Amino acid sequence: MVIQRKQSLFLLIAAILMGIYAFMPSLIDANGNVFLGGVCLHGVSAIPFILNCLVAVLAFVTIFKFKSLGFQRALCAVSILLIIASMATMCGIAFLQKECDLLGSLTYLNVLPVLAIIFLLLAHKGISHDKKLLSDSGRIR
Repeated sequence: MVIQRKQSLFLLIAAILMGIYAFMPSLIDANGNVFLGGVCLHGVSAIPFILNCLVAVLAFVTIFKFKSLGFQRALCAVSILLIIASMATMCGIAFLQKECDLLGSLTYLNVLPVLAIIFLLLAHKGISHDKKLLSDSGRIR
């Protein structure tokens, strides 16, 4: 199988980045609390973890929706919004939690969602370009 569209590659990279971010423990503090995806999971809601896993699956599924460019573009936008919601939820939890400090939860792995957003934006731009190309070629006929 050969990937013929660059946005499919961008979507695959975004899915891999979010999968890594969701399942890599980014820090274990002195109390033994495990930080998964930037948030201490000891006694905390797992909403950011679920959102990160959902984004990884959604970005991967978006690759195979190439026959419907409008739907694929919408899925890219939803993935970006879910990443932003996940990051906002993680920041809110980190501020509200007493046993996990914010500086302890900010590690190098917190760059991965930002990179995933960049790759999703590049994929969105590529899908829009393909849609414009198809509409222009239909107009010429």
